[in-house]
Amino acid sequence: MKLILVIAVLSVSLTATLDAASSEQSQSETASNSSQVQLWTNSERLEGLKDIAFDFDTHESASEQAILAANAQWLKDHSDVRFRLAGYTDVRGNIVYNLVLSQRRAETVKRELIQMGIAENRIEYATGWGELYPNCLESTEECWQHQRRVEFVRAIK
Repeated sequence: MKLILVIAVLSVSLTATLDAASSEQSQSETASNSSQVQLWTNSERLEGLKDIAFDFDTHESASEQAILAANAQWLKDHSDVRFRLAGYTDVRGNIVYNLVLSQRRAETVKRELIQMGIAENRIEYATGWGELYPNCLESTEECWQHQRRVEFVRAIK
C-alpha cells in the first residue's frame, strides 16, 4: 500500500514538473523566436585534425579512410596528445536510435585508430551525442552529411 502511495505521489509530482517545464519552454520559444539559433562549435576540438564522416545510417567503417589515416599520422607525430572522440548523427531517426548510432560511430573510429597504432590509453573516451549539438540547421542532404561525424576533442587535463 505504501508503495502505491509513493508511486502516486511521484506521478503527480512528475506530471506537475513536466507541465511547468513545458510551459516555460513554450514561453521561452515565444520570447526567443526573434533571436538567432546558435550552432554548436566545440572550443576544445583538436586543431590539425578533421572530422571523420559517416554515410547515412552506418557505423561499421568510416567513409573517409584517407582522412582517418591522416589524423592517425598526426596523432603519431604528436604522441603527447590525449583526446576524446565525440560521435554525432543527423536529425533523422528517433533520439535513442541516434544516441546508439553515434556511440557506435565513436567506437568504430576508436577501434580503427588503435588498429592504426594509436595507443588506447591516449583515448580518454569515445562517446555518442546523437543529434545534439548540430553544426548546421538546414534540412538538406549536405547539412545532414556534415552532422554525421566523429570529432577529435582535446582530453581534459
